[in-house]
Amino acid sequence: MTMDEVTATLVHLIRQTDLDRRPDLFRQSKIAFLDYLASALQAAEQPRVQKAARWVETFPGRTPLLGRSGTSHPIQAAFFNGFQSHYLDLDDAQASIAGHFSTVLFSVLLAESTADVTVKAFLTAYNVGAELEGILGGYLNPGHKRQGWHSTGTLGPIGGTGALASLKRLNPEETATLLSLGATQSAGLGLEAGSDAKPLHAGFAARNAVYAWELFRYTRVTASQRPFNNDNGWQQVFGNLTLDPEDLKEKWLNPGQIIRPGLWMKLHPYCSAAIGGAAACRELFRRGYTLDGLREVTFHFPPGADKALHYPAPETGKEGKFSMEYVGWQILTRGGEEDGLFERPQVPEAFRRALPKLHRANDLPPVEKTVRRTVVTAVTLDGEKVEAEVPDPLGSPQHPFAEEDLEAKLIRAKGEAWTRKLLDKMADWPRGNLGEILPLLYNEERE
Repeated sequence: MTMDEVTATLVHLIRQTDLDRRPDLFRQSKIAFLDYLASALQAAEQPRVQKAARWVETFPGRTPLLGRSGTSHPIQAAFFNGFQSHYLDLDDAQASIAGHFSTVLFSVLLAESTADVTVKAFLTAYNVGAELEGILGGYLNPGHKRQGWHSTGTLGPIGGTGALASLKRLNPEETATLLSLGATQSAGLGLEAGSDAKPLHAGFAARNAVYAWELFRYTRVTASQRPFNNDNGWQQVFGNLTLDPEDLKEKWLNPGQIIRPGLWMKLHPYCSAAIGGAAACRELFRRGYTLDGLREVTFHFPPGADKALHYPAPETGKEGKFSMEYVGWQILTRGGEEDGLFERPQVPEAFRRALPKLHRANDLPPVEKTVRRTVVTAVTLDGEKVEAEVPDPLGSPQHPFAEEDLEAKLIRAKGEAWTRKLLDKMADWPRGNLGEILPLLYNEERE
């Protein structure tokens, strides 16, 4: 079957991607990988992550699992790595996709990388996947998210197969086949936020990409060479969209999806859509305003911008990860977030009592889909009106983590000695091979 022009363009872009003259992308990719590791390994002791690991280890295979000494089949290793790295919702997010791609892409690439894979090839493949997901997500969103899809699951298999096509240096027909096998596995419902099925989406997406590659590798199954055609291709099915090949070329690595709109990174395990509101609440607390002294608090968003914050009145801590009210309540009563509150089987009674004070409004002017804006207003018991807004909170692309923030996140996950050893081994990136760090990642090298 003849490749359509859109698919042929994406295949060409994947195959010609070379980052040798893009130290900025290598640098940001390294930061993203470290954040991915910190997010995954901090979840390693979670009971359901532990159970998933033990189950995955029952599948025969020699592929290591991140943070463990056991092994499994690469398909199951990709699933576990994706589930673990997204479990706490500590992993990075990106505005174009309106979801998470690092959790999927690095999980896919680790499952299919051996010690001799070069760091350059690994990070180049990550950027290929990021470009695919970010550019396609930019066309689809915000409609895709508002329709109820979780783009980590829908776009993840496409990005994952694109990354593998780059890593394995596939020819054009092989690349189109792999993309087709990834695209036909797109799935993920946004309504799963607040349950274990949301991080499962990252695991499923990573699994599906590796499944596509392993299936193709060993059986040479066929698939349509036209997965992105403008008549009935993926973008038409999911968004009734027509893609312009010239526009795709213009957007590809210009400057790069991990640079603009960039990555949102987290210090606490809740939805990145709440980061701006959380920063505004901290500003109010810093100025001496606490919830006890306030009559009401309102979180203001542009129209639809709070879609990811599904729960105005969460019942569980896990639902509270997707609640501006729960995050704001913590900060305005305690001065900051308490991560343990997101693990509670039921939200505290004090939060339930405070809920009548907490409100939302979608009354800010519309903004570009890559812009996040939250204003917090409050009225004191004496009738004073106060307001706070932090346009570029810590962790946003405009106010990225400092080196010490990222180190602290890694230390919380694995301790200082392990973190120092890892950072030392990665000091020369993008030079070298993955074999220099894999024993650390798979608990094959002890402190």
